[in-house]
Amino acid sequence: MSVSLDITEGLATLTFDAPPANAVDLEFTEALIARLDTLRAVSGVGAAIVTGAGRAFCAGVNFKVVPGYDAEAKRAMVGNINRMASALYALPFPVVAAVNGPAIGGGMVLAMACDFRVAAREAARFALGEVTANIPYPAVPLIVLEDSLDPSVRRDLMLTGRILDANGATAMRIVDHVVEAGALLDAARMMTTTLAKAPGYARVKAQLRAPALARMRAAIEKGDDPMLEEWV
Repeated sequence: MSVSLDITEGLATLTFDAPPANAVDLEFTEALIARLDTLRAVSGVGAAIVTGAGRAFCAGVNFKVVPGYDAEAKRAMVGNINRMASALYALPFPVVAAVNGPAIGGGMVLAMACDFRVAAREAARFALGEVTANIPYPAVPLIVLEDSLDPSVRRDLMLTGRILDANGATAMRIVDHVVEAGALLDAARMMTTTLAKAPGYARVKAQLRAPALARMRAAIEKGDDPMLEEWV
């Protein structure tokens, strides 16, 4: 399966595992939705880490596969992208992205859907390349970016498509901590452990994200994503 889930002592680790770049296709979206459904159903989970296997975090849309989809498959994928981004954003406990490599396009959206981001100093890269690929944003990823990025940063990255390294992303307040690659998962575990100690974390996170989540639910229920007008 292109997304694995491990739960150990109350800490869940979601790992994108679709080599070589952990790119997003229909199978990936279905796998992530299934893992997130499992994560919400399991009792005793107090925090989660999201990371990538191999050299990439998530490289965004799989351009080797997705352009060949028929209209029905493209509609299904857009719906799944909205559902998976919303489900990740709605997890009630601390969620830390351990960005081990490129987080591009939809991959950056998934990183931004986490609460905090720790990045590997040499390998992590961040970009919103839809402007150069001439691809519109689905409704929910756009809401994630609107809710999690400063307006000036959002305008810059969405309209230029430029690539940031870990230090550049830190300067733009996209990344919270930069560490060496070998220390990445340990740093993410330490952060989740610290965050999970706050008794009101779930309550305050729900308050903080309620307006965006309401918009996401409305977009999913409406079903006629603006992206479909351009892409299907």
